[in-house]
Amino acid sequence: MDSKLATDRAEALKLVHERLEMAVRGGLIRLRVEGQSRDSRTIGVRGRDLLNYGSCAYLGLNTDQRLIDGAKAALDQYGPVFSSSAAYASIGLYTDLEERLGKIFDQGHVLVPTTTTLGHLSVLPVLVSPGDLVLLDHQVHASVQLTAGVLRGIGAEVRTIPHNDVGALYGVLSEDAHKHKRVWFLADGVYSMYGDTAPVKAIAPLLDEFENLYLYYDDAHGVGWRGRHGVGHVLTEVGYHPRMIMIGSLAKSWGAGGSVLVLPSQTMAEHVLLAGATFTFSGPVHPAELGAAVAAADIHLSAERDVREEQLLTKIDYVRDRLVASQLPALSLERTPLWFVRVGEPENAIELARRMMHDGFYVNVSGFPVVPLGMDGIRFTTTLFQTDDDLARFMDALERNIEGLVVPLEWRIELH
Repeated sequence: MDSKLATDRAEALKLVHERLEMAVRGGLIRLRVEGQSRDSRTIGVRGRDLLNYGSCAYLGLNTDQRLIDGAKAALDQYGPVFSSSAAYASIGLYTDLEERLGKIFDQGHVLVPTTTTLGHLSVLPVLVSPGDLVLLDHQVHASVQLTAGVLRGIGAEVRTIPHNDVGALYGVLSEDAHKHKRVWFLADGVYSMYGDTAPVKAIAPLLDEFENLYLYYDDAHGVGWRGRHGVGHVLTEVGYHPRMIMIGSLAKSWGAGGSVLVLPSQTMAEHVLLAGATFTFSGPVHPAELGAAVAAADIHLSAERDVREEQLLTKIDYVRDRLVASQLPALSLERTPLWFVRVGEPENAIELARRMMHDGFYVNVSGFPVVPLGMDGIRFTTTLFQTDDDLARFMDALERNIEGLVVPLEWRIELH
């Protein structure tokens, strides 16, 4: 390794350690939850019940009795784990789940990786070839960036482009697409920190102009709560395409475990299943997770899911209206259940999270390397567990506690 590169890496790791250690000392991360209310509305932290604004179970399904019953039935039949590589044998609940997911993602071909991270590590190294150009959105999830290191190792050229900058993407494609057999653009559907979304409608026409372009979207935070049967942000906005792949989580809004990989052809799905490393060498989705996921799939195939989405959107709209009215420095006002309020300095972000915890609210303090330097703040989520009164009290506390902590910037946010 080049000595300057090694020095830079050491300095970066030192900075990461220092920043995270500050949050650990502040009692804000690496927490052990002592328990939660039956409806998951509160969590127990150091002897106190805090209203939970860090959950990604947006539709409130993770404590639904139907999912719990499905998990228990699977445990009774198979035990806590079916300890075998799925390449050799897997339990019948996989088939039950795949059949339901096939109805939900009815124009794609589905696989069920153990996690989204392991899904990335199976599909991308199989489909990306040496000499391909791989373009990463600057804010794409860390699990995708991890996989990009593997792609470099097999001989792909990997570059990063500015976040959600379609013009920059078009510029690179115009300049360099013809030099490569394939070009891959990797992005999130709904971004996990800021809650903004990929401009998928603006990107989709590029597939027609550049016939060697392939799109790969991690829609972990979009699948479940958004779109018909919960297909997520990406497929709701642009539908399916023979050169587009989507992966979503079954452990967030879905309320269970595992993930879903939606591929454009049966041939591609079979190739990934047989050749993808983590489909062979990683452990399977555990029986309880599969049992819960099957129960959740039945809910997603019913009208009940649509009702839950509308209820969630009403809560999202309330939070967004309050952010606008108070002119808090939210980095996105898109209609998603994720919010990020920037204060700018790590000490200030930690202090804001402490104040919120003192007032009875658990939020996610966030700083470098999760967000760029100077963009420290708090992330919070909107879920169906939160009552209207909870949301009102939370926003009151946020407006009160942020006073004096924001690094001065010119903020003026409006709804359009």
